[in-house]
Amino acid sequence: MEVLPTTNFQPDIILWGLRLGEPMIAFTGLLVSSVCFYAWLRLGKLQAKNDTLKLSRVFFLLTSISIVIGAIVGHLFLYALPFEFKLPGWVMGMIAVSALEQASIVKAKVFLGEKLFKALFYLNIIELTLALWFISTTLWFPVVEIHSAFGFLLIVMPLEIMLWGKTRSKASLEMLLGILLLVGAVLAHILKISLGVWFSYFDIAHLFMCASMWKFMQGAEQWGKPDLATVADGEALSKKVPA
Repeated sequence: MEVLPTTNFQPDIILWGLRLGEPMIAFTGLLVSSVCFYAWLRLGKLQAKNDTLKLSRVFFLLTSISIVIGAIVGHLFLYALPFEFKLPGWVMGMIAVSALEQASIVKAKVFLGEKLFKALFYLNIIELTLALWFISTTLWFPVVEIHSAFGFLLIVMPLEIMLWGKTRSKASLEMLLGILLLVGAVLAHILKISLGVWFSYFDIAHLFMCASMWKFMQGAEQWGKPDLATVADGEALSKKVPA
């Protein structure tokens, strides 16, 4: 193995004549993708097939594919591939976040009422459409970050807090813990907390993301239980849902 110093966040390495850019960042990114793919498979084995679970599986599958593209185009072969090749991964990631938003909106329908439910439903679609148009025309990555912050902090988190308050469901608690872990990933990135060049703040953020995706998976699993399936489909309840 040959180490090739670069101006990137990590040195590149050459294995059997193949140059790999930022290898550790790519590896920890693929680890996040693996957790998402596992979640997609695991949720597919549940007997309940409500809309919440379907949307959650869309989230995990698209996130997994998005991160694979990011690891390959944005890190391993960044030196060889055009910058525009990052766009498909960004687009899939943005659609994934909107799918998770819609999952929370569907879960909360019974408590939102028809008008507010439709308002959030169309807000989700309009915001995603505008974000996709803007990222496609500018290739400005902060749009992806803004879209994610909007989805997790302004849509998913308030709805899951409301659901937890009304049902005391463990499902919403797991989702909120997942969002908290995502905040940890962002803080690690902002504060540039690193353990050296081979384990940078990118890698630490990726580990936080692995834990976050696992919590999201556990939350989605809870909505697959028989006692919560009707809520996940937005049907009316006559009593509080047990945890």
